[in-house]
Amino acid sequence: MRAELEAAAKPTRSEMTRRKLMIAAAELIQDSGFGGLKVADICKRADFAHGTFYLHWKDKRGVAHDVLTAFMEAIRAHRPRRRPAQSFYERLVIGHLYYIDLYRRNIGLMRCQGQLADELDEFAAIGLEANLALAHRIVRAAEREAPSLTGEPVAPRLAAALGCIAMVDKLLHDVFARGLVIGLSDQELATTLSLSWHRALLGRDPPSMPG
Repeated sequence: MRAELEAAAKPTRSEMTRRKLMIAAAELIQDSGFGGLKVADICKRADFAHGTFYLHWKDKRGVAHDVLTAFMEAIRAHRPRRRPAQSFYERLVIGHLYYIDLYRRNIGLMRCQGQLADELDEFAAIGLEANLALAHRIVRAAEREAPSLTGEPVAPRLAAALGCIAMVDKLLHDVFARGLVIGLSDQELATTLSLSWHRALLGRDPPSMPG
């Protein structure tokens, strides 16, 4: 998260100040969650006077909103790209491995997304829009794997994709935020999730299941 915020080219002094405050806020959210976030702590970590914060946001919800929006953009930017001849199942496994690692390394930010969505309808709408866009990509990927699906109604498959996304979010939250022990390696978990998605979206097992 720090790398993405520091990477923008030629920031103005005001933009640099804002970025440093966002980095401080992101680190504090990661450490103690949204509930423990305090403006005074953000300013102390970023080494700015307390009043500087209020030149950019009116409260901690504002900075958390901007931090998490930038975080979601970074997730999309670094998502694994599809390679030629890669099967739908292989893409699912790679995508799940990416998301499992992302969740583990950013549990504070991931938890904060849900907390902020409960407080800000605007942020909740951003999350819903992102999930819907992902569901549409999943449906299109399934259609590339099984072209016969293109003649069938989209809504049931879109609902299935959204259900799969919600299932993974809930499971990873329970594993990394609540300490649920499931006894699977990352590879095993990614394989298990990918198999269930493949069955839900294509109605069959993949022809081959790479380890």
